[in-house]
Amino acid sequence: MSDRRSFIKQLTVAGVANSMPRAFFPGLLIPSVRHKVALAEKGRALHAIVVNRGAPERTLGAAKDLADYLGRITGAHFKVTEGDGTSGIAVGTYKDFPKLKFKGMFDPGDLTRLDEYLLRTHSKGAYLIGATDLAAQHAVWDFLYRIGYRQFFPTDTWEVVPEVPTLNVEMDAFERPDFYNRNGPRISAYSDEKLWRRWHDRNRLTSSFRVDTGHSYNGIIARNKAAFDAHPEYLALVDGARGGGLGDKFCVANQGLRRLVVEDAGRRIQANPDAMSISMDPSDGGSWCECKACAEIGSISDRVVMLANEVATAINKMGLGDKYVGIYAYNQHSPPPHVDVHPKVIVSIATSYIRYGYTFEKLIEGWARRARLLGIREYYIPFVWYQGMPLKGNGGNVNYLAKKIPYYHQVGARFMNADSGDSWIANGLGFYISARLLWDINIAGGIEGLIDDFVNKLFGKARAPMRNFFKMVAQDHDVPRTNDDLLSHMYGYIKEARALTNDAKALARLDDMGIYTRYVELWFRFERVEGQHARDKAAQEVFRHAYRMQNTMMVDAQSLYQYLRRVKINVPEYADPGNLEVGRPLEEMQPWKSSKPFTRNEIEQFIEKGVAAYKKDNMGFRPVTFSKDLAPAAEMLNLSTVSMGDMEGGNAFRGRHTMFTWFQPGHKQLALTVTGGLIAHYRDRGNVRFRLFSPQEALVEPVAIDETVAPNGETYNIALKSPYDGMHELEWDDGDDQTRLVWAEGTPMTVRASMDNPTRFRNNVRLYFYVPKGVRIVGGYAAGKNIQIFDGGANKILDWRDTDSNGGYFNIPVPAGQDGALWQLRGANIIVRLMTVPPYLARNEKELLLPKEVIEADRPK
Repeated sequence: MSDRRSFIKQLTVAGVANSMPRAFFPGLLIPSVRHKVALAEKGRALHAIVVNRGAPERTLGAAKDLADYLGRITGAHFKVTEGDGTSGIAVGTYKDFPKLKFKGMFDPGDLTRLDEYLLRTHSKGAYLIGATDLAAQHAVWDFLYRIGYRQFFPTDTWEVVPEVPTLNVEMDAFERPDFYNRNGPRISAYSDEKLWRRWHDRNRLTSSFRVDTGHSYNGIIARNKAAFDAHPEYLALVDGARGGGLGDKFCVANQGLRRLVVEDAGRRIQANPDAMSISMDPSDGGSWCECKACAEIGSISDRVVMLANEVATAINKMGLGDKYVGIYAYNQHSPPPHVDVHPKVIVSIATSYIRYGYTFEKLIEGWARRARLLGIREYYIPFVWYQGMPLKGNGGNVNYLAKKIPYYHQVGARFMNADSGDSWIANGLGFYISARLLWDINIAGGIEGLIDDFVNKLFGKARAPMRNFFKMVAQDHDVPRTNDDLLSHMYGYIKEARALTNDAKALARLDDMGIYTRYVELWFRFERVEGQHARDKAAQEVFRHAYRMQNTMMVDAQSLYQYLRRVKINVPEYADPGNLEVGRPLEEMQPWKSSKPFTRNEIEQFIEKGVAAYKKDNMGFRPVTFSKDLAPAAEMLNLSTVSMGDMEGGNAFRGRHTMFTWFQPGHKQLALTVTGGLIAHYRDRGNVRFRLFSPQEALVEPVAIDETVAPNGETYNIALKSPYDGMHELEWDDGDDQTRLVWAEGTPMTVRASMDNPTRFRNNVRLYFYVPKGVRIVGGYAAGKNIQIFDGGANKILDWRDTDSNGGYFNIPVPAGQDGALWQLRGANIIVRLMTVPPYLARNEKELLLPKEVIEADRPK
């Protein structure tokens, strides 16, 4: 985990002590002597803020911020003066205050230590000393954080400034971040950049080690247009033409091309000698060179690394200090290379857009063998994927972040770059906690405390319903909900909170939440309507609402505009939030644009109508847990013979799947006929990967592996053998291409569709499940618009095929005589959870495996 020794620090604010268990003391640190210092007494400042004469702009800005906020916290006036740092609250770098003799503590020559800082109180004041001016800024905001200040979300509404007229502080901590670059969440291209940067600064995300890793080949072509025009051979050969396909990939085998790229990089560094890095990541998409010389270099990743290595070598010979090159492991250059990566090349591994059958874990393992510096390219909440909705992206999933960020650090990553955007009610708590984790992964064990601090400081007396609200949107991502249930809870919690507080700041935050919830409601309405005219009208309503709420930063109106145009909504160009339409009356831009602020009465109406309109999901049943210890059931239970069902439209599966099978004694193999690569466009995802597991294998390793099925549309026969009989678990993954599996009819092949393991069926299914004897309610959850359930007498008892329902909980009374029977599920593109009956489905009774406890209970005695 963390690579630092830990010490205990104590912070006392107005006589209240809090444990802050984290510090690191490298090298020649002078002995620690603990002192409590009084900074203010009854609204009177007792110390000045001290900077060095000639302090840089960032340090002066941090000192003024500290004076301002200490003033707001205590009611006192704090001056900013010049001095040697021996008294007062010293803010600056160790070089600014040579009398303090902190030189041996810092090493700014090490680019991984640029953000280190010291917080220490002493009898005459406090030291807020950093390795750099940015580190000193971090010290200021950490100092204020420990006193109780928070900037949870970017706008002033979500800032918390405590009131402590008498302020006594005791601190002793040396801090360094676990991630050298903490660009997560990343500032969106369409966000209020000033407020985003302020939030980054105040949560210590702004990093001294800056890594440039954007797609770069297009820029190189644009800067050197004349050279590329004169030398078409520099561009990739695609379908027999230079510059074919997308026209933005290189013929890396061409020495002239490589020389041009290296010279271009040199000019960029020469023009900006303070730059720590430049990107050499390829342009997005495919169209890689197909010439023989490039093929001889090796894989696409080998070519990307070759070019990045040559650039890294060249720019580090310029005498301008250490310079780094950034690339992604992404898309077609996601697989690990066969060559070593230059020690000054930083490889950021994407968590999505992974090709050729690799898992993320295998990618980072492979790249770690070749590269010294690793980072992560995360996808927190891309608007194009989730449209700012709650319960969708990784960035708002606190449980995911608390697990993944420490894992990234454990496997060697020290740089973070996350794709995100404005969606602060849905994802802001996750954004905030990710900032804390990127600095200190050890807080992963204290997430509940951070969430309590969040709701207590923001909502005071209304904290209880707000704790429930943010638990729902930030922690309960695995709990199935209908849209109506989600809106009912969101509106309900906000209404409950408003009744508990009259604090103006808390009410303003609840206003933001009410406005955002109305956006979610309008978005759900837009998703449901059909027909171009109806979609255009619904889009107008949701966009107008988003445009009006831009100043809250709860929704990215610019990205919404781009998205609506992308999905063929007739949005006029003047609706573009970036188009200010100077001189044009706002009335002429109706119904798309309005800058009218939301009134308190209007917001309250949203909430009241929402509470009245939407109802919470009612399960109407108690979920039952069943084991995974399965066995064939047809003979033991005398199950009726049923007609052959269908699994995934003729067994055509996509992505990663798991099924359970059974080996009889003497027949310890599973024979499959497999066709991979059914979607020709995705045949770059690698061979289909099969793993067979047995619970009898003590090491929990696969008993059989097969990776021979190529994604070429051809049919292969494979056999997975095991030394064991009984139940086995089959896993396979085709990288989200499509693969058809065929097995002998009657071979046990069962899929699990439980609360903890919901199953998505992308294609048509007709599958059977068993309703045990004595069961009175068949309950579960299904999402999709084409869902039917038939009882054992072939009577249709659930039909969501022709409704506007997006699914939800179903609660089906079992008709007399229909327990102890096979029921059938039909549908297409549905997600299913069976919650009161064994969550196992198969094509017929012979292929169905059931928990042994169910078989034992129901078999004829």
